[in-house]
Amino acid sequence: MKSSKIIGLCFLLSSLLFGKEIKIEAYNWGYEPKEIVLKKDEPVKLTLVSREGEHGLGSKDLKFDLQATPEKPESVEITPTKAGEFTGKCTVPCGKGHKKMNVKIIVK
Repeated sequence: MKSSKIIGLCFLLSSLLFGKEIKIEAYNWGYEPKEIVLKKDEPVKLTLVSREGEHGLGSKDLKFDLQATPEKPESVEITPTKAGEFTGKCTVPCGKGHKKMNVKIIVK
């Protein structure tokens, strides 16, 4: 078996075992991506990475709160139980653009 097939098989197995992972990058004063889509009743791992400074991302509706610095990303596994549109907001006061830091979270 070629090494590329082995790597592909390892990736597939890790996806099946651990579910989907979405990486969200925080920066002054926004997020990338600005919108994420999740599936109702399916576990997903959210990982927050900060390009600069300390930032957070949280949603009371989806019951998570992450905080990250460039040196220390943070992850959480959630399973959305209701469909709809939600907003993730920065939970760490980070400066003049703090209130503009939002991520649209769509659960289908």
